[in-house]
Amino acid sequence: MELLVNISKKLTNKNSNEFVLNAEFKCGNEMIVLFGPSGAGKTLTLECIAGLEVPDKGCIIVNGTTYFDSEKRINISPQKRNVGYLFQNYALFPHLTVSENIIFGLRSRNNVKDQIQEMLDVFEIHGLEKRYPSQLSGGQRQRVALARALITRPKILLLDEPFSSLDYIVRMRLRRDLRKIREIIKIPIVLITHNPVEAYTMADTIIVYKHGGIEQIASPKEIFSKPINENVARLVGMNNIFKGKILDIRIDEVTIQSHKKIIAPGIEGLRIGEEVTWCIRPDQVMVVREDRPLGKAVSSNLFSGKITEIISKGATYLLFIDGDFDLEIEMPSHAFERLDIKLGQIIRVSLKKSAIHIIKE
Repeated sequence: MELLVNISKKLTNKNSNEFVLNAEFKCGNEMIVLFGPSGAGKTLTLECIAGLEVPDKGCIIVNGTTYFDSEKRINISPQKRNVGYLFQNYALFPHLTVSENIIFGLRSRNNVKDQIQEMLDVFEIHGLEKRYPSQLSGGQRQRVALARALITRPKILLLDEPFSSLDYIVRMRLRRDLRKIREIIKIPIVLITHNPVEAYTMADTIIVYKHGGIEQIASPKEIFSKPINENVARLVGMNNIFKGKILDIRIDEVTIQSHKKIIAPGIEGLRIGEEVTWCIRPDQVMVVREDRPLGKAVSSNLFSGKITEIISKGATYLLFIDGDFDLEIEMPSHAFERLDIKLGQIIRVSLKKSAIHIIKE
């Protein structure tokens, strides 16, 4: 299966403000995550793929079947597109039982009992068949909605923020459900999320949106470690962002004059004297113990600063320091507690050279 999207769509609100969506991407049997701020055009993209909105121009092709083509004047109705669509509110019919909701979209009722049984097995919702949506938990409603979307054997599955209203434990369970689904059905799955953790853990490919346009398409690892610009860097949590000037260029590293000199991996196309933006993830800033010899990985880019704020995130702590650089640091709770770190303490840190990313705009 393959999905190809190349569309443009203009919207005008009641205040005559225009929004223009320009989206171009393709994917195979993989999980694509549309990631970015609210109002960037992610849901509009899904609606165009599903046929709920009509693009102004362009084309949408699924596994060789043209769903939309402005030049050829093709626009297949939503009912004939064979798209599985899971809305944010799940859109279950309140007057139908779980079984009735699941089979609602089936055109043929041949072997319907076997098909229902398969969905009950996949989503582990046995015993709920005769219940109504009002009698289900949020996680159960979502699994029923997924079963309804998949029982028709769609060519593509569209998921619009499916985890947004669920608590942490249920979100984790449903992430596992989706990974299991991917092993069963080999179709493109397009997921919208605002959650960086979900984007990183669920996606084969991430598409970063910004106000109607696509800024970067890449693997999760590349998006989170090598954002194409400052906006993407902030979206993926790379909050240590600084300006500097190239002082020296060697085969595999460069020296940047910022508040202090920084050694970073070299990239092609840099020139001495050039202004650049460089950044590093908070979890790649290492707190250096005074009583330990320095390993090669942390021997460069040593700086110090005063801890001005500490925030517990449960499994990790965020530290904010003022000093040679104003930095955000994320470290595991066990390391934080072992080092007995205190507010107001002066600490030494290493900006791991291999983790520094230069943004060349």
